Amino acid sequence: MRAIKYILVVLFLISCGLTNSQNYLTENVVTGLTQPVCFAFLSGSNIIVTQKTGLAKIYNINNTFVSNFWNFTDSVNSFSEKGLLGVVLDPDFQSNRYIYFYYITVSDRYRIVRLKENNNLGTEPFYVFDEPNSTGSYHVAGNMRFGKDNKLYVSIGDNGTSSNAQSLTTFKGKILRINSNGTIPNDNPFFDDGNPYTGNDDRIWAYGFRNSFDLCFSPANDSLYASENMVGNPDEINFIRKGKNYGWPICSGYCFPYNPLYKEPIGVLPGNDFANYAPAGIIVYNGSQMPELNNKLLVIGMGAGQIYRGLVKCELGNAPLYDTITSKTILLDLTGTTLLQGSDGYLYICRLTQGTIVRLVHDLTGISNNNIPVDFSLSQNYPNPFNPVTSIKYEMPQNGFVTLKIFNVLGMEISSLVNQTKRQGTHEVTWNASDFPSGVYFYELNVDGFSERKKMILVK
Repeated sequence: MRAIKYILVVLFLISCGLTNSQNYLTENVVTGLTQPVCFAFLSGSNIIVTQKTGLAKIYNINNTFVSNFWNFTDSVNSFSEKGLLGVVLDPDFQSNRYIYFYYITVSDRYRIVRLKENNNLGTEPFYVFDEPNSTGSYHVAGNMRFGKDNKLYVSIGDNGTSSNAQSLTTFKGKILRINSNGTIPNDNPFFDDGNPYTGNDDRIWAYGFRNSFDLCFSPANDSLYASENMVGNPDEINFIRKGKNYGWPICSGYCFPYNPLYKEPIGVLPGNDFANYAPAGIIVYNGSQMPELNNKLLVIGMGAGQIYRGLVKCELGNAPLYDTITSKTILLDLTGTTLLQGSDGYLYICRLTQGTIVRLVHDLTGISNNNIPVDFSLSQNYPNPFNPVTSIKYEMPQNGFVTLKIFNVLGMEISSLVNQTKRQGTHEVTWNASDFPSGVYFYELNVDGFSERKKMILVK
């Protein structure tokens, strides 16, 4: 029966137009991280990153370290799949400065803490969710999202006990919905007495999950999607609806035979008993940089699956809900944990094992374009002299790893503007010298054996 089920899944994927595409590459924006799991965009070009072992750090997307926002190291159990996992900003972050973190404590409690950002540091911790008894070392899931209703949606795995998923008296194996202060909305589908410890667990929004790591809301409507890690094969992409049962452990992938009691996945991702796709990050893209991906559901996995791996584009059908997947395309062969769209319109990817956050860009190699530079070059900054901001342009005839650094007159490096792979073309960066005194400075470009240094003058 298992072999028949597997063959049917593969045939289904072929019929849905499974294809490959390699028209993209990635640029490093943050490097040198230790097991980064999730991240969120702050004001400007700063991001906050959770490291599995317990540090929440802020970086600028030019790879400049800003601060250690909060150190959870002494209170986090990072064994196996546990650790400091999810992070999300409050919908009203610009005024209240609240950031939420999900982690497993050293005493094996599931915890969501709210911290208030003040000058890039965490303050005023407040527990939004704090539950005991994480008995197993895996299936603790990981991320959180706010819906358009300003409610916090949390994905939590079955903790290695499959029967948890079908029980309405436990939060495990569920997607939960709570208020931002930890109280329970009375319009939740299994709300009875408002007490999660008597009767139903009133926080449950949907159930029947094994280890649904991430979830996302479509910017076009209130449609909620979630990635789901299953056993053996295949993994799932689910369209989440209020009060629905997603079948685990009775079903893994599509139910055979079909059972109307369980909501079927809208897509499956095949693997085998040794290497699954392990879907993690999920997002509906609507940015300006990749118009061809607009309104597409993008998924990335952690596994090095022999059959299926990489960043996957899913075509959504059945408007206006968009609750079906009509085809899938592998955009790029890479693994990751979280997908987010930046305010600049780019797609950003968190890569746990590589310790990086990268940005997806078009691969222009081989594309005829008269505007592609003929040689490497570094332009004079403008304006010059300047106070306190100046722009620096450089050109690249081919993709390459770029460093652009600022030095003082003693030859000491004082700032790193670029330290990542860049695509061919003309690039421009700015340097804000507000924190530096008047004087002569030098900026130096290095890429693929090309090196050039120029002088600039700061006058205050």
